[in-house]
Amino acid sequence: MNRAYLLSLCLFVLVGMSGCSNGESKNVTEKESGEIRLFGKVEKPQEGIVILQEMIDNNFETIDTLALDENNQFEKVFEPRQAGFFRINFFDKQFVNLVLDNEDVEVIADGSRMNGKGEVKGSTDTDYLTNLSDKMQSFNELMQSMNMEYSDARNKKDTEKQTKIEEQYLAKQQEHTESLKSMIREMGTSITAVYAINYINVEEEFNFVDTLASKLSDAKPKNTHVLRLVDQVESMRNLAVGQPAPEIELPTPEGDTFALSQLRGKVVLIDFWAAWCGPCRKENPKIVKLYEAYKDKGFDILGVSLDRKKEDWIKAIEKDGLVWNQVSDLKYFNSEAAAIYNISAIPATYLVDENGLIIAKNLRGKALEDKLAEIFKDV
Repeated sequence: MNRAYLLSLCLFVLVGMSGCSNGESKNVTEKESGEIRLFGKVEKPQEGIVILQEMIDNNFETIDTLALDENNQFEKVFEPRQAGFFRINFFDKQFVNLVLDNEDVEVIADGSRMNGKGEVKGSTDTDYLTNLSDKMQSFNELMQSMNMEYSDARNKKDTEKQTKIEEQYLAKQQEHTESLKSMIREMGTSITAVYAINYINVEEEFNFVDTLASKLSDAKPKNTHVLRLVDQVESMRNLAVGQPAPEIELPTPEGDTFALSQLRGKVVLIDFWAAWCGPCRKENPKIVKLYEAYKDKGFDILGVSLDRKKEDWIKAIEKDGLVWNQVSDLKYFNSEAAAIYNISAIPATYLVDENGLIIAKNLRGKALEDKLAEIFKDV
């Protein structure tokens, strides 16, 4: 997902989610009209106003003011422009998040403090969001606990325990991913599913996300949240494992032009890096060793630098002993190749087979070493 859009959705779910669902599962009966009735009560009203807001283009925009009657109750009947993410702002003291589609919704709020009571009834989509938030909180607490155990084992130089925790960590992550996928399947075509997939590795679960995007597009073809997801999936489709690696054709340090296609017939690591990138430079010695180990077996590397200054780029190549082909247009993250390959952070890698097809992404360290060993085991 787009980073700014993801951040907005994350902020949406993190603010005021505690206690916002009654926890009951419901069977959704869609109404013939798109109108919904939003009503409720504020138990501790403050000075100020109550505002209904919708997330539009990554920002919350005010839809209307909700007037309180003499019993501190409010009601608004309206037709949302689309299924989407909303919130009620109570006096700038409390925010209650809602996912509105085609159901009448009741909200009972404390109104006096950020973590005050905020109960939502009648919104299946909001229930999904609350359950997802609870699941993520539990998982994050588990990960933090395991990280603390791992740090303790590392400080004690207990390598056996470190290995055990690493294995448990990977197993729990996989278990969590499968649980999330199951939860998303239960959501059906709820717009909440668009938010939920932000917690899944889209590259590793591309087929799952692709299927979801198609299903949501059929159900809500004009919804802007769905359209963003569909655009993201289409962009990633061209870079999915099994797809042809897009051509890269950029200048070398000598000023010549070199193309990825010139390496056809070899297994090629496309390595996006830069002289200014500390993690990249730290990784370079490992890549040098792998190049030396497999260069005579059909392995090659194309380094794509996201540097700005040619002299820094050339100096880093020489200092780190990067003897393979290097290219760059010296445009930082505005590089033509970075745009084509959706590079938003480095180091980043794509592994391409002899036929120019992508076979793996973002392999580093031991993972890259193991993959190359697997590829060249019989060579």
